[in-house]
Amino acid sequence: MLLADTSVLIAQFRIFDPKRAALIGAQPVGLCGPVLAEFLAGARTPKHQPACQVILASLTPVATPEAIWDLAGRNQALLAASGLNVPLIDTIIASVAIVAGLELWAYDAHFAAMATLLGGLRLFQET
Repeated sequence: MLLADTSVLIAQFRIFDPKRAALIGAQPVGLCGPVLAEFLAGARTPKHQPACQVILASLTPVATPEAIWDLAGRNQALLAASGLNVPLIDTIIASVAIVAGLELWAYDAHFAAMATLLGGLRLFQET
């Protein structure tokens, strides 16, 4: 199973891509709470809600265990000490992927830099 970052969901929401939809349909793609919250926060009008729900319906819930908060804080501090400043929400999402043992599917470029610093963070590469 993959863990989807918000950047993937937003890309699919803005411009439907049959290749991306096929990837989502070909294997389980996980959705954690931080991604759900971030994605729904972007639905600025009620007319966006149905389209959001269509995308979300095809995803598999992934738990965010309590231990994530400690790990995410430590990971954020490590990244900052290394000179990499990224949004805390992305560090939380990366930490969920690490703990769950899932590849993270993301389009934000800073995840590649994060993967070099955070042991266990594996990124999914579309082909």
